[in-house]
Amino acid sequence: MSESQGQGTQSSQSSSPSRVSDPTSTGKKSGRKKQQPRAPCWNHFSKYVTEDGENRSRCNHCDTTYTMENRGSTTSLNNHLKTCLQKPKGNTSDLKQSELAFSKVGSSSESETTIFSTWKFDGDAIRKALINMIVVDELPFRIVEGDGFKSFLSIACPRFHLPSRFTVRRDCLDLFNSMKRLLKNSFDKGTSRVCLTTDTWTSLQRVSYMVLTAHWVDDDWLLQKRIINFCPISAHRGESIGQALEKCIRDWEIERVFTVTVDNASANGVGIEYLRKKLNHRNTCVANGKYMHMRCVAHVINLIVQEGVKHASGSVDRVRAAVRYIRASPLRMKKFYDRAKEEMIDTKARLQLDVPTRWNSTYMMLDVAAKYEHAFDSYVRDDNSFFLDLTVGDGVPTFDDWENVRKISKILHPFYDITLKVSGSLHVTSNLFWETLIEVHWLLEEWMNCNDLDIVSMASKMRDKYNKYWGDATNMNFLVYLAIILDPRRKLGFVNFGVNLLFPNVANEVMKMIERDLHCLFDEYSSIAGRVKVHEVQSSVPTKFSMSMELHQSKTSLAVQQYLLKKQRVSSESKSELDKYLTEDEEENDSTSFDLLLWWKVNSPRYPILAQMARDVFSIPISTVASESAFSTGGRVLDGFRSSLTPTMVEALICTQDWLRKSKDSMTINLDEYVAELQDMEDDLSRIPENQEVFSKMPTVHEEEEEEA
Repeated sequence: MSESQGQGTQSSQSSSPSRVSDPTSTGKKSGRKKQQPRAPCWNHFSKYVTEDGENRSRCNHCDTTYTMENRGSTTSLNNHLKTCLQKPKGNTSDLKQSELAFSKVGSSSESETTIFSTWKFDGDAIRKALINMIVVDELPFRIVEGDGFKSFLSIACPRFHLPSRFTVRRDCLDLFNSMKRLLKNSFDKGTSRVCLTTDTWTSLQRVSYMVLTAHWVDDDWLLQKRIINFCPISAHRGESIGQALEKCIRDWEIERVFTVTVDNASANGVGIEYLRKKLNHRNTCVANGKYMHMRCVAHVINLIVQEGVKHASGSVDRVRAAVRYIRASPLRMKKFYDRAKEEMIDTKARLQLDVPTRWNSTYMMLDVAAKYEHAFDSYVRDDNSFFLDLTVGDGVPTFDDWENVRKISKILHPFYDITLKVSGSLHVTSNLFWETLIEVHWLLEEWMNCNDLDIVSMASKMRDKYNKYWGDATNMNFLVYLAIILDPRRKLGFVNFGVNLLFPNVANEVMKMIERDLHCLFDEYSSIAGRVKVHEVQSSVPTKFSMSMELHQSKTSLAVQQYLLKKQRVSSESKSELDKYLTEDEEENDSTSFDLLLWWKVNSPRYPILAQMARDVFSIPISTVASESAFSTGGRVLDGFRSSLTPTMVEALICTQDWLRKSKDSMTINLDEYVAELQDMEDDLSRIPENQEVFSKMPTVHEEEEEEA
């Protein structure tokens, strides 16, 4: 073995090199052009000088190094290329040479276009893209060690050296930590307050997790949503939830918490009260955290609807049993759809089984099943087992059952549309709360005055549940009214209209309370803005005076600024910014394309204090669906095949996936797909005997115990 070849095996022991373009250069200026390596092997090697001053060459494929003491000899390099396993076959081109390629640009499949550009091999960029793919697509770390994936990559990009699954795991954590630092920095520099949504969930491993999602309007007046925590908690008790919330907020260094949206579990109320006391010690809450607790509208709607569905639970149970029987076998489903064709049922919808604790999935099940009523009747005559199996349970659906199902579907349909409207996470929803209350009120009043006694009975029970949560104006969060007031299309007039409609007996008292709280909150924001301006004035005063003229100019400038502030205070006393806004006419643009945040961005110079209030209020989510959707991801990440993932790794994967999905198309929550996804998860769990007990204990969408009055 030659000396050069022997030293080539010591690549891992060499000290960290610093690459140079040509180590043979003496550093002196010369009129002669620098000579470049001419041998073909230099297309695969790079020269560098170690810290000890030794000239060496490194293989661009496998990082093996060789000495360059014999400068004219390339024998060892050529011999290495013959046996290098990482060298691309049949490719002797320069690795640093750019190549022509077609690349696709666009955030979605509809807007995606193909352009002609240059491409250059970059191992670091490919490795980063690999990590992003594994996180976004929820792939296992072991995919990089699969024979199929290795074979594919050896053809697609033979130059790339695949990392091990341990390296991939480490890179995922590094990506999570780096993105977390950037997000923390945006919270620190932002001027908007942060609104939170949270919920809890129990995994297959019997570990209780809590998810925390942050919502805020950034400096460009765009509504943002990020999952910032997915951590295990000791118990579902109020104090444990409050401690977990405080720990997460402290870890993220979030000082300005505005609201926390939760469902009606009594433990959540205790947890938010614990958090409010802790934050009040730091003096960072608005109105001492009086408006921090925000109830989930979707959860209250769920309780109202469930109360009405109980009235016809027998009919619903029989239809559910019939659907379950048909879906239990592919042969039964084929026979059933054949009967549907014979009955000339014109629908492409397929039978779907509901999750009993989710009324929206129950609505979708009943809506589809009602279209196949005649197919069910025909199927009973062909399959005796269908009749016998259902008779043992709740029985076969009768004509009256199908009539009840149609009535229930008629009642649930508007509530389904309302839930879709208030469950958004990428558009403002806080201004929809008041409209939702009025819409539900009108629906219940209409049904209670109809001629159908069954519908009247259902509406009466739903009305009782409605009054429990929304029947008292003083029990609702004041920010509900403020969101309508800050909507330039509604303002105070629409609030007055709704108050007289919903609370006619105490309308005057309620309006006085709303106006009083409105001016108190405006004064508090004005005080905060005044302190910020004074701080800016004081910070602008020079700390060192080298010349008497600078001292004189600084005092003059400070006097002018103080005069302007005093003048502004005097003008605000005559007619405040709030009064100017309320006296102006409402915007006449009432179309769905009206951008509420864009309006305030344009008018923020006119109403700087109100604009800051609007930025905080319109960040409030009135539903916890944004947090609950994380449990769908958690259920896939923590499936039966990856149950050994640590809580730290689970949090890194779920949070990073949410952060990487920046486009609106990928972040929008589709409630239909969300419910169907959870349904498939629970169908899979129901087939595993050892998980049946865990499945029964898993909290579902809006299933927490309701708070007693």
